[in-house]
Amino acid sequence: MHIVIVGCGVAGATAAMKLGETSAEIDISIFTDELDLYYPRPRLYEVISREKEPQEIYSFPQQLFEARGVKVYLNKKVLNIDLGKKQLLLQDYSRIDYDKLLLANGARAFVPPIKGVEKKGVFTLRTITDALAIREYAMKTDKAIVIGAGLLGLELAACLRKTGKQVQLVEINPRVLPSQLDQEGAEILEDELKTLGIYPVTSVKTSEILGKDEVTGVSLSNGEELSGGLVLIAAGIKSNIDLAADAGIKVNKGVIVDEYLQTSVNDVYAAGDVSEFDGRVYGIIPPAIEQAKIASLNMLDKERHVFRGTIPTTTLKIAGISLTSMGLTNPQGSQYEEIKKVSRQENVYKKIVLKQGKIVGAVILGQRKDAAVIMKLMDQEVDVTKYKDQLLEEDFDYRKIIP
Repeated sequence: MHIVIVGCGVAGATAAMKLGETSAEIDISIFTDELDLYYPRPRLYEVISREKEPQEIYSFPQQLFEARGVKVYLNKKVLNIDLGKKQLLLQDYSRIDYDKLLLANGARAFVPPIKGVEKKGVFTLRTITDALAIREYAMKTDKAIVIGAGLLGLELAACLRKTGKQVQLVEINPRVLPSQLDQEGAEILEDELKTLGIYPVTSVKTSEILGKDEVTGVSLSNGEELSGGLVLIAAGIKSNIDLAADAGIKVNKGVIVDEYLQTSVNDVYAAGDVSEFDGRVYGIIPPAIEQAKIASLNMLDKERHVFRGTIPTTTLKIAGISLTSMGLTNPQGSQYEEIKKVSRQENVYKKIVLKQGKIVGAVILGQRKDAAVIMKLMDQEVDVTKYKDQLLEEDFDYRKIIP
């Protein structure tokens, strides 16, 4: 059996490794339009800051793929899927037969329709090629502007500060990390960012990127102008659905999959940023890994494995700032209860979200303590009603309630 994987990101590489260690009786091929083997995208910041060179952030060397019986074809773009013939058409017009196909071709950076985005000095970050281009261009300026204050935007801003740039952060929402934090927690984080030399400007849109041919700054919807010779857009992602859609596979925001990670077409699966399960594209690493493992096992036609969804967990990776966000952090409705503990002096903010006595979300800012145990309680759906007023106390012993 020949299993073909499109994409060598976290989902594609994880699936290939799982297949290779599970069965020696199959042929596994990966086709990717990238020039590099798999690397975790969060490590791209190390390339920008010159802490690492591209090959140093690879997770799996070529020899490890070969040891698992995986053939990786770099710089090989897939143009089309012929579902009837079970073939892929590549950019060089060669054709590849498959028995099972995994779409793991990820996502691309979303670029809002801002006037002037075509100017030199405007970048998105998705690949090693992007990181190298940003690293080189950043040498031309001391000031940078990051559009978007989600996780990617904040980590980009911190990376640029590490290289000595003055950084301003523009966010259309009223707070940084709008998906992970509420207003109270965001205010504490924004104070922390300012101490690092990162200055958020919230509740504004970027109206225009200024400059003739090269960037000189941005104009905001409130009439303010920010100066800077480098603009990084971190406004989210869009799944790469065109390949599947053109073949007639059902898509929405992503390629639609069922609980087995199979698409609307037999023998075609999808995992990672390209996939949409139960109306959701996760866009983060933990679900991509889980989906890839389940999809790979299901492609082997043995025992069927079910994907039930993943509790989204994100960690902000900025030196000096500790933030873990998990599950539902901004609930709407009277069925939810929030427990908070705030210390502005220590820049600590902790919140637990309960539904019917069970933890469904949490934010821990300023500490790493207790994050893992709270995640375990959430994952096991433990009823914490009896202890809810003590959960966030420093001396609370979680061993009382862990099964």
